[in-house]
Amino acid sequence: MFSLTKVTLLYSSVTFVTGQASTNLALRKPTAESSFYGVNSSGAVDGNNDPGWGSMSCFQAKASDSGPWWQVDLLGYYAITTVVATARTGGCCDTRLHDFYVEVFDFNPIQFPSQQARLCLFHEGVVLAGAPVTLPCTTVFTGRYVKLRRKFKGPGDDRFTICELEVYGPDSCITSSSYRRTPNKKMASSNIITPLLGATVERCALLCTEDYDCYNFNFNRQSNVNPCEIIHDGSTVADNGDWDHYSLLM
Repeated sequence: MFSLTKVTLLYSSVTFVTGQASTNLALRKPTAESSFYGVNSSGAVDGNNDPGWGSMSCFQAKASDSGPWWQVDLLGYYAITTVVATARTGGCCDTRLHDFYVEVFDFNPIQFPSQQARLCLFHEGVVLAGAPVTLPCTTVFTGRYVKLRRKFKGPGDDRFTICELEVYGPDSCITSSSYRRTPNKKMASSNIITPLLGATVERCALLCTEDYDCYNFNFNRQSNVNPCEIIHDGSTVADNGDWDHYSLLM
């Protein structure tokens, strides 16, 4: 049993999940990659952790890709606690999964490249090839997208290769929230919470949904610094060209 929190805005709908998963959250979920050779990014979440290239199940980036990355869309928002990586075997290739960041995002970093990555962990050195290796997050973050990004490319034919990548974290009761957007308006209030983060409007909506006393929020489209205002006890709504006002539909 897992819980869903759905936040609907004027132009988008996203599903947020929190709460106790013993299953692999990444299994057969949508993936993307910076490049691929032979097997694309989906090979790393097909449920086959055979570390041999002959299995045709190991994702591999192109040799020319100097900044390779791989990501998975969990199709829900989870608290990410652990990833399990399986590296490729073979004399040529058993050191190719090395020195990488595991990052968590609320929204697709391909579509929203300016959002701040949250670091689950940095793995220094080589992942031992042949068997699944458990890598606990040093910090637990909630997000929908998990991205592996290699720090550097080694000498020679050092292709970024992942035979299987599993993601684990708690899953949890269905709540749905919809917001009406009023452009170029801002609600005044003597009780405003300003989250100290470079929030997207979707993230701001999620924060409001998780706040029992929030029924409105303002979002500044022109600012990258603290653009989100969570409102308690709102009053009047006035014209303001830089802001949009969002109100919860009851």
